[in-house]
Amino acid sequence: MVSMQHTANLCEAVGRCALFHDLSEEECERITAAGRLYETPPGSFFFHQGEESTMLYVLVSGRAKLSQVTSDGHQVIVNYFGPGEGLGIVMALNELPYPLSAEAIEPCLAVGWRRETMLDLMQHNAQLALNGLNMVGRRFAQMQSRFQELATQRVEQRVARALMRLVRQFGRRTEEGVLIDMPLSREDLAQMTGTNLYNVSRILSKWESDGLIATGRKKITLLKAHELVVLAEDIPHPGQTPTKS
Repeated sequence: MVSMQHTANLCEAVGRCALFHDLSEEECERITAAGRLYETPPGSFFFHQGEESTMLYVLVSGRAKLSQVTSDGHQVIVNYFGPGEGLGIVMALNELPYPLSAEAIEPCLAVGWRRETMLDLMQHNAQLALNGLNMVGRRFAQMQSRFQELATQRVEQRVARALMRLVRQFGRRTEEGVLIDMPLSREDLAQMTGTNLYNVSRILSKWESDGLIATGRKKITLLKAHELVVLAEDIPHPGQTPTKS
């Protein structure tokens, strides 16, 4: 169990998770105290694809990569999560196997609960139960949107949208522009967007040449974020029509 002296500090991060929305500080501290603290070093996993979903977590610090291996052996990066985001919550609440693997890409601290513990807490807190139900619906809508992207959008548009998602999660303003403040390789972007390393390298090199981005070792800074928004949303410039997929 999490000691009471730590719960107040943890609740600031844990309380940002959708599972804790509209809960009082006292309720947040009580639910947090029912969990356990987990320290996970880079390269270690919270859970693996196909395992029984016995645990659910909320990240307090660090970042984790959610990935899936397809039936033909290709790895797909589904998302990256940071502080205040949940891991395995939807699957655990529905008693379904984890469809993804969750790997720490930085030193991570998380609060974790056994499924039975969280379900018991929900029986005594209607708002907590409602939040869990809402998370199921939102996660389904997010996955539908990602499938639609892969099926209908051009590779350049998918890469732009992936970068904009990462900016919303991990963007940090610098003198140059907006830095995606996490390790991000071109291979990672290829796995996020359902394409290959060659296509991603070609697109990023073109954008860098056009002055839209600056790249470093596993770092990308958006120099003209508004131009990438135009690409991500496929907004035509004056006199142009939208590009067909």
